[in-house]
Amino acid sequence: MKRVIDYEKYFIISEFEEGWGMEDIVCDEQLYDYCLEALFIPEEKIEELSYTANGLEIILCDLETEDISEDWYVNLLKTAKDK
Repeated sequence: MKRVIDYEKYFIISEFEEGWGMEDIVCDEQLYDYCLEALFIPEEKIEELSYTANGLEIILCDLETEDISEDWYVNLLKTAKDK
């Protein structure tokens, strides 16, 4: 029987990298670009993005054991706000 490990898939980012102009978010494409270019999240791992009063909410999909040791995932864990 294969053991399923439940990795963290839900993140909230409330502080953004300087120079991204995320104070005035105008479209979903801006959120997506931020995740790809500033957070280095692979495109295929992004399931859903939304912007709420709490910040940028990121839901990941298809996480594998190798992903949790990747720099992008480790940095996302460090950057994300505690729920």
